[in-house]
Amino acid sequence: MAMICALCVVKKPLLRFSYLSNGVLGLAVLSGGFNFLELLFALSIGLHLWLAFSQNKWTMLTLSCCSALVFTVCLAAHLLLELPLYLIVLASIVLAMSGYFDDEELVAEADDAAHINHFMEPAPLLNLPDIKQLRQGYYDWRKNNQQRAALVVIRLEGFAQVNQHIGRDFGDLLLAQSANRIKQLLLIEEVINLAGEQKLAHLGGLNFAFICNLAQQKHLHEQLINQILGATLKPFNVANCTIKVNARASFVDCDEQENSFDNLISFAYLALDSHPKQQVVVYHQQMRIEQLEQQARLQELANIDFSSELELYFQPIICNHDEKIEFLELLLRWQHPRQGILSANRFIDDIRVAGLAYPLATFVIERAAELAMALRMEGITMPLSINLFGSEMLNEEFIEFLDHIFIEHQLQTGDLIVECPLNLFMSLDEQGKAMVARINSIGIKVCVDGLGDSPIWLAKLPNLAVAYVKIAPSLTADFSHQSHVRSLISGMVDMHNQQNAKVICEGVETLEQLNFVKSLNAYAAQGYYYSHPLSSVGMISWLKQWQIEHP
Repeated sequence: MAMICALCVVKKPLLRFSYLSNGVLGLAVLSGGFNFLELLFALSIGLHLWLAFSQNKWTMLTLSCCSALVFTVCLAAHLLLELPLYLIVLASIVLAMSGYFDDEELVAEADDAAHINHFMEPAPLLNLPDIKQLRQGYYDWRKNNQQRAALVVIRLEGFAQVNQHIGRDFGDLLLAQSANRIKQLLLIEEVINLAGEQKLAHLGGLNFAFICNLAQQKHLHEQLINQILGATLKPFNVANCTIKVNARASFVDCDEQENSFDNLISFAYLALDSHPKQQVVVYHQQMRIEQLEQQARLQELANIDFSSELELYFQPIICNHDEKIEFLELLLRWQHPRQGILSANRFIDDIRVAGLAYPLATFVIERAAELAMALRMEGITMPLSINLFGSEMLNEEFIEFLDHIFIEHQLQTGDLIVECPLNLFMSLDEQGKAMVARINSIGIKVCVDGLGDSPIWLAKLPNLAVAYVKIAPSLTADFSHQSHVRSLISGMVDMHNQQNAKVICEGVETLEQLNFVKSLNAYAAQGYYYSHPLSSVGMISWLKQWQIEHP
């Protein structure tokens, strides 16, 4: 009876045959009890095991194995203990039970697939034109139109966290909803049709593009970009979660790029990658020039000799109350074979890309230690500061190197000052704070550089255990029109004065700026008003001359 029920449930022919043969053999054993039937029964159970393995259904496979085990035990009991042979039919009953779990699991899998398809089906991305269709649509339009046009690339951002926290399926659904919002804003005649009535192309990943005819409105593409950015900023409701998506855009004037579509796409991507913090980027020829220059610099950096091609310049930091030199900041320069002397901000990003950040930091520190020792031999006690990129100072190996250099060159406390960007201190964890404390314990003072160059958390500023704080030139450059921020800057200066951190204002170029800085009660100033960066080769003679002129 159990076997008949299993036959009604099972849909696959081979499994039906297996259950049928096992049922017939079980009845034959019960009715006749011939010895050869046990061999046929064993072969039938073996066939069913093979079918169960091929189905890859764990429940059915487990019960089938149990059935084979029951058959083996009962047969052994019959042969050794002379138990009745008909007991092996129990194996057939266990086998019949496995039939109830075969299609049930298939249905569960089908439900899972339907669940996934439920999220994938609404996605219009598969129906959007791809980059090939975008290229063809552009060339087809160009055959009959020589009007001005712009290629616009839209890049969506923020999907990594969505995929991580609520799953990639929901991320795909969110991407589909974003694409739908963009499509709705492009339903105008000026946006060129690509495939049928489609106007938006999916370039792959999070990148989309469209081409806008500017014959009637030469700024239409900019208006559309603003509308798209505004639409994507509106929250999405996905999986009962409210999610915000960011978008960036770049555009290229098609008439300026000799109508080569592949160039247009590469230039649009270049614009986005060149200014990652800018929401809307306009491509211009200088970007391509800078890219080629960077590629050439990377090739040159692969074979750079630090000792012969890099040089340290210096610029003094002058105390406001007595015009004494507080310390000298060492500035890195590259004696480029073709472009002349390059300041650090021109190639420091390339240094990181080339993987030379740590070797360069150790080179600069060792050179600074040599200069400090040379000054001491001349009887001049003058601290020197060096600029670090930031992250390389927060590791054990770098701290140990600093300690080694300090001992090897017999430096004293305060001979070296390490300047690090403010954003490093804004994200310090407990380990980072411990590393800063270790630098202080070695005898190296720490200076925060660039206060005002990037957003800050004022609540964290009092917790910076540093000797110096530098205020960026942007906060004191146009002081005549900054009365609304004067109180803020003055408050920062007072706060750090109370924390025993000496405040230095950078970028002082005129006497008026210097007077403004002094009115803020800042400790020192730095800038072209006192001196341009000079080669460290003449540092000792310059210092002696300064001491003569400023006794």
